[in-house]
Amino acid sequence: MIGGDGDRPAFERGSGFLLARLGSLASRSWTTFLAAHELTQSQYSVLVVLRDQGSMGQQRLAHLVAVDARNIVPVLDALAARGLVRRQPDPADGRRRTVALTDGGSALADSLAAGAASSQDDFLAALDDRDREHFNTLLRRLYDAHVHGA
Repeated sequence: MIGGDGDRPAFERGSGFLLARLGSLASRSWTTFLAAHELTQSQYSVLVVLRDQGSMGQQRLAHLVAVDARNIVPVLDALAARGLVRRQPDPADGRRRTVALTDGGSALADSLAAGAASSQDDFLAALDDRDREHFNTLLRRLYDAHVHGA
């Protein structure tokens, strides 16, 4: 293991490099996790949002998972084909469709939540609980500044 920052090449000491490299490693780990469940990021997001918030309209769901409303249908079609979600007419407006998890979808979403937590624990194993909390606080602050303009 490399002792200190002085032992590292200059390019490995910059925040930009470290963020980009860790992002790449995290992305690779996440992609492997999703592939093991034969899911795309959008499909995973749909399952988790429905697990956390319950049945909702397709438009609202598309907004929450950051998928264009025109592109949510193929995502839902793939999940429905696997028996993970069901779509039905909205009782308040028959022109709209609501989406809900099936029992199988709920079970998978629960399993995914546990697996994602375990995967995250593996990735962050070098940090103790206090460091993880601080790290997440800093990441959220950067995220909010760049995404939400806070």
